[in-house]
Amino acid sequence: MNPLVIDNLSKRFGKQWAVRDLNLELTPGEIFVLLGPNGAGKTTTLKLIAGLLVPSSGSVCINGIDIRKDALSAKQCIGFVPDEPFIYPKLTGREFINFVASIYGVEKRLYHQRINELCALLEIGEWMDQPAETYSHGMKQKIIMCQLLLHDPLLIMVDEPLVGLDPKISITIRRIFQDLKDRNRTLLVSTHTLSFARDIASRIGIINHGILKFTGTFNELSHISGSDNIEDIYLTLSG
Repeated sequence: MNPLVIDNLSKRFGKQWAVRDLNLELTPGEIFVLLGPNGAGKTTTLKLIAGLLVPSSGSVCINGIDIRKDALSAKQCIGFVPDEPFIYPKLTGREFINFVASIYGVEKRLYHQRINELCALLEIGEWMDQPAETYSHGMKQKIIMCQLLLHDPLLIMVDEPLVGLDPKISITIRRIFQDLKDRNRTLLVSTHTLSFARDIASRIGIINHGILKFTGTFNELSHISGSDNIEDIYLTLSG
């Protein structure tokens, strides 16, 4: 069973189509990277899949579960990091992660094991016990990445994963994504960082004006565009 199946998904705000007739199917162990200019429909697509927006038409199935028919079961299979990471400002990072772990019913033994691994990996250190209102954007991103990975979701969606992160942690994020892929987890990533997309993607999708215009491997899109440079591929195919 595939972790994500999207069928004719559309979302309209007033007279403006943000996403239109989107069809996409992701397989286990795939990293699918969504590229497109600002306002192309990337963030709206991720929010529709996560159940944060109600589609105007079409359907989203997570691990065979229609998210509109059984949102709770579908969302248990999802991990989502939005483009603007939110943490309750008066909570510490540890308190916020504890809160998320309790929602997903993470076992205490697994929780303590994973939280120590993730804190070391992402170099969070003493910041875990500082209130979130003192965090930089990058530190919020690290805490959100911790809570994302804690319950080991089947489908992981990340909107702009590298924003606010220093180069060292950016390399760590690439390694984490590759490890998730190797463990047969599926990732849907939206980014403006083209080199990152080139390096991690199993397949790339290019969206503009709410329409998914092209999907394929880097080599397939290179053949279509007539270039092996990711910037040229993007500019040519995004229109």
